[in-house]
Amino acid sequence: MKYPILVLSIMLSVTLVFSAIVTDKTDLYRSVFYGGYTSNIYPRPSGEDFADKSTFGYDIYIYDKDKYYLLFKAYPFWTIAGKYPTDWGDLERGVYLSDSLPYVKGITSGYENEKLRVIFGIYTFDAALSPQELIRQKDQTIDSNSDRRPLTIPLSGYGDPFKTLIIHRLEVRPFSGIMIAVNELNLIGGKMVDIVDVNPFGILHNTFGEGFSNTMLGVDFSAVIPYGMSVYGQFAMDDFLVPQTESGSQAYKPTAFAYGAGLRKVFKEHNLYISPKIEFYKIYTWMYNRWQPLLKFTGRFGGIDIPMGFDYGNDMQGMLIGADIFTDEKMKIFLGAEYYQKGSVDLNTSYSDNEKKKLTQFWCDLFPPVTDFFALSLKIDISY
Repeated sequence: MKYPILVLSIMLSVTLVFSAIVTDKTDLYRSVFYGGYTSNIYPRPSGEDFADKSTFGYDIYIYDKDKYYLLFKAYPFWTIAGKYPTDWGDLERGVYLSDSLPYVKGITSGYENEKLRVIFGIYTFDAALSPQELIRQKDQTIDSNSDRRPLTIPLSGYGDPFKTLIIHRLEVRPFSGIMIAVNELNLIGGKMVDIVDVNPFGILHNTFGEGFSNTMLGVDFSAVIPYGMSVYGQFAMDDFLVPQTESGSQAYKPTAFAYGAGLRKVFKEHNLYISPKIEFYKIYTWMYNRWQPLLKFTGRFGGIDIPMGFDYGNDMQGMLIGADIFTDEKMKIFLGAEYYQKGSVDLNTSYSDNEKKKLTQFWCDLFPPVTDFFALSLKIDISY
């Protein structure tokens, strides 16, 4: 009887000592102030815990119906499974996978050392479709390359009720304060994922030409410069049309990019941190969109499609000026003012040939009529 009690005591002590994850960017701002750089992936094990190469432990956390997880870590590996908010990148409004989504359901896992991080995520989303959306999902006539099965079977495309995002990230830090990362996002819709899709080591594998897959490239960088400042940015490519080799695809696959860049400065007075920043964004007209509903880079919450990247959707360009204020006592405040120009194409706009042909060759112009979009933000989070 004494051995189960001993094992249970060890497990509980490990949990109490090592149970911690990072859920926001406050640790990033601290590292910038002191001239270093930590990862910009959230959630992840806390840096203080994971710096100890003897780290081994687990944690079970239940907060509410939209936030719970099981954490396991054994240096240099870690895994977080459950339902939780996630954010990949330095930008306030990331362009490929950000906290625009209320939460994700799935697994985030990583391997890391001082110079390299390899991070893998698999998340599932609501795949319920209306009758009209299901017909659209199965329609092969828009793109004859999207399904390898014979087109003689009407509306036989992939329509099973599954939508899954698999993301692979390779992050390197060649010098102190410098981070460069390449990400592959593979969205599988209309079929259940298989072992090829969820392979954690299947980075940059070829999934094009299949009616159940939509891939996106994400690149981000951060550089800490003297006096507590950092410059950072992200680039995302959903599609890139090369007319010389894809001349037949103008009718269904427009170029779709998104990118953002920012500059921040971190001040510290006693235990109070203040970090003003300015960020610029450009989101192409057809970014996050797709003719098959289950292959849009969106998550459906309460019947509303929310882009996995930029909070306000596509067909936009503009800037954000803001400040993050926080203390070591867990008080966090965000103040922000934003101005964008917004084109008339949104995620519900029909993916029709006639509309796309009205734009320039690379579909980067805002689709008229263009309107001004303003936003003011105030977020306060006080925890004990």
